[in-house]
Amino acid sequence: MSHMARPKVYSDDLRDKLLDAAVEVVADRGVGALSVREVAHLAGTSTTAVYSLLGSKTALTAGVLVRSFESFAAHQEEAVANSAPADVLAGLGAHYVGWALENPRLYELMFGGSLAGIPQSPELQAAATRAMTPLHDGVVAAIAAGFVRRDAETATVMASLWAQVHGLSMLLLSGHFPAEADPATAAMAVVDGWRPPSTRTES
Repeated sequence: MSHMARPKVYSDDLRDKLLDAAVEVVADRGVGALSVREVAHLAGTSTTAVYSLLGSKTALTAGVLVRSFESFAAHQEEAVANSAPADVLAGLGAHYVGWALENPRLYELMFGGSLAGIPQSPELQAAATRAMTPLHDGVVAAIAAGFVRRDAETATVMASLWAQVHGLSMLLLSGHFPAEADPATAAMAVVDGWRPPSTRTES
């Protein structure tokens, strides 16, 4: 009587190593350089392990996205923790741009249109939501405290601030931001536009 071979069981630690390797590849050379074979090699395992633990190259890319959003979220949460209440929105903006400049290829993966075709798993949705929660909560708190006009709508303020820091990040990354311009002053102009007149930053 023949016996069927049992499928090999891989550990969660190996899954973490594979994702670490995938993040390293994308951070260094972009998502176009990501391959199952190289990730397996960097993690010291086989391609079979990659497919067994993650399922596909698409799932591997999704794992990189989750890690990227989580790293970005932690950076945003750090901004909130280290800022005075009146300065939270400015702190979030500075940390946003700082993370994008430190992680340009991960940032491009997150916000550059590469999400097309990536399944929106609960894990990915949770990571993306966590990434935007500090801005949402910061705007809500700023409106309640009077640091932002009380008649402002949360979603509109969020969109305005996000558009500003995203555009600033992209201009800086592409080298198109004017050398004679000050990015911090440009960013604060948008924040100040939402403040009541009596609390705006002196120019």
